[in-house]
Amino acid sequence: MSINISDDIKHQVKEMLLHMENTVTAKLFLSDDRCLTCNETKEIIKIIADLAPEGKIKLEEYKTGENDDEIEKYGIENFPAIILEGSSVKGKLLLTGIPSGYEFGTLIEDFLDISLGKVTLKEENLKKIEKIDKSLYIQVFITPTCPYCPQAVRLAHKSAMANPNIVGEMVEATEFPELAQKYYVMGVPKTVILQGDELLVEFEGAYPEDGFTSKLLEAYKKAK
Repeated sequence: MSINISDDIKHQVKEMLLHMENTVTAKLFLSDDRCLTCNETKEIIKIIADLAPEGKIKLEEYKTGENDDEIEKYGIENFPAIILEGSSVKGKLLLTGIPSGYEFGTLIEDFLDISLGKVTLKEENLKKIEKIDKSLYIQVFITPTCPYCPQAVRLAHKSAMANPNIVGEMVEATEFPELAQKYYVMGVPKTVILQGDELLVEFEGAYPEDGFTSKLLEAYKKAK
């Protein structure tokens, strides 16, 4: 299935990406035999990279059977997956599953934030998140047709940008039903915050920034 992005959307994306300053690396993890949307995800990333100013988005591709050591190094178990890296990123920003629909906008905003080196959180929330000194893993389950999901994913990613102890991951729930079932995902966005295999906090819905930060701090207090 080919990705169809209108000329109007492409024009809007190109105008937004003109503001990029520093290079962002998109590490794309693919598999030939365990992947429903690998080709489409690769196509989306290439389209965005082509719309960005030259050299501002660097694409690295890793495939099972060819780059298994790198895939293991980054802890990738589900495909497709995207890790976004840049000089301003302290933690780990991860997207698992195709970033289509409303999550296409999430990806564009992530590229901009990382390139500009901005964590667009309230100062008081940013200071609280920066003080977290225990490993926390935020998984946000989404579907591409959910208009409320990008808010939750963006907050998870901003938290990861701000703190080296935090992983913020988007998970496309319909692509990974076993993972969704594990955390009883009945509606999206559904956010779970983990430490290792231990579930610390879970909540459903697109919480505002203050509420999301409170949940993150609640998980931090429960963490070992």
